[in-house]
Amino acid sequence: MKIPDFLAQHVQSQGDSYTLQITKQQWRWVLTGFVLLLVVTLGFGIWGITRQAEVMQLRQQTQLQTEQLKLLQQKTEILDKKMESLDQLDKEIRQMVKGSESGTIPQGGGEAQTPQAASGDKDEPGGAAKTDSNSAAANAAGSSGTSVTSLSAKLSRLDRLAQQRMASFYMLRNILRDGAGQNIRDLQSVAFAANNPGNTSTMPSIWPAKGVITSNFGTRIDPVYGGSATHEGLDIANDYGTPIIATAAGTVTFADATSGGYGNLVEIDHGNGFVTRYGHNSVLLVHAGMQVKQGDTIALMGSTGKSTGSHVHYEVDINGVAVDPLLFLPIQ
Repeated sequence: MKIPDFLAQHVQSQGDSYTLQITKQQWRWVLTGFVLLLVVTLGFGIWGITRQAEVMQLRQQTQLQTEQLKLLQQKTEILDKKMESLDQLDKEIRQMVKGSESGTIPQGGGEAQTPQAASGDKDEPGGAAKTDSNSAAANAAGSSGTSVTSLSAKLSRLDRLAQQRMASFYMLRNILRDGAGQNIRDLQSVAFAANNPGNTSTMPSIWPAKGVITSNFGTRIDPVYGGSATHEGLDIANDYGTPIIATAAGTVTFADATSGGYGNLVEIDHGNGFVTRYGHNSVLLVHAGMQVKQGDTIALMGSTGKSTGSHVHYEVDINGVAVDPLLFLPIQ
């Protein structure tokens, strides 16, 4: 665009008249100022949009980290529960050993406790596990540089170790309680399990199915008849036909319909006193005498027997005693 040498404007006000002139140089300054104003305005607009996107991204990251921290807190609480169970088992075993030395092993689990067992010294099996858990939690809380993913992996590793120690303690307690302490093979299997925490293929150490826990182990209100009743397993609900898998390697000892509340039931013997049961299945995919590996699909979820909806009733027995399956399952 050609810039004129000057711009003249005739102005008349209250009878007086005069001419306003803008030179070529002044015209350039006006255009330059307008362009600069436009550039600054666009720059601030782009900066504002970018800044808003960064703020949104930071908010999303903060929300994600908050959710991850909540999940880690839940994992820590579950791990603490397992550590408390280890401490309790340690107390029972020590009381049984004391009774064994005096020739009187307590029956029924050896519930008596002693101040020495309750002290939780780090030289004790339960105390050591508790100390490791607490120190890991303390280090996690104090290490700002430790990533949430790394902390979660450490908690999962501690959880697997706790599962293995838990299984070993249960076996040892039952051996002592049943007066089978002279059975060297039983004691050797306990020692092997305690010193090989990575060997979990014959331990019920994975979840039997995907789904939502609808009923935990212990006392509950019976969903069919009402009233208080003991629930010796874990109920996991999901869609009809969801695969049910073996939680450890073993031999199928039962796979058929039952006249009781289990409905279509699969029972697997894993050795070392471990037996698992999977009830209410719609379809059974194994038969008695069949060898299965950890993770093999053994049935499809259903609602047979005493059931109010599609789910699997999962039990873990150690030497004939029902225990909480959650003690052996990895944290989700």
